[in-house]
Amino acid sequence: MLDERSLKILEAIARGMTLDEIASYAGISKKTAFNKIKTLEEKGIVRKVRRTWEIDYKKAECDTIGILLVGIHNDYEGLKKIITRLERFDFVEKVYKLVGSNYNLLVIVRYRNLKELVEEGEKFLEWLQRSGIKIDSMAQFVGETIKDTQRTMFA
Repeated sequence: MLDERSLKILEAIARGMTLDEIASYAGISKKTAFNKIKTLEEKGIVRKVRRTWEIDYKKAECDTIGILLVGIHNDYEGLKKIITRLERFDFVEKVYKLVGSNYNLLVIVRYRNLKELVEEGEKFLEWLQRSGIKIDSMAQFVGETIKDTQRTMFA
């Protein structure tokens, strides 16, 4: 389990901050931030990439990934509201508009655990109901992260 300071440092790293910015964000000295990051590196939670760091979300105990498919075909204003709402959630990593599918949106989410997924899912469904948005179809797939890297070769 990570302490509060380490979690703040991970948040800053996830936001792409420099060492100076990380220290300021976490409310600690640059040297303390550097030492904390070195500890996170030794644990394999982060790794140095050029002038910043990359997080291993599995080792950071944030390895529950979800794919949500939402279909809403007769309520364009409702669809726009859903997109705006999803853009505000930190746990929502990506939102794609789909073409040629029964679904309009594909949403990639990352949670700390299944409990957070259930809680946030319930809040989202309650918001849909309060907003009067009726979706045609929705599917959700959840799993544990096995490999989590970005594409690096394009040739």
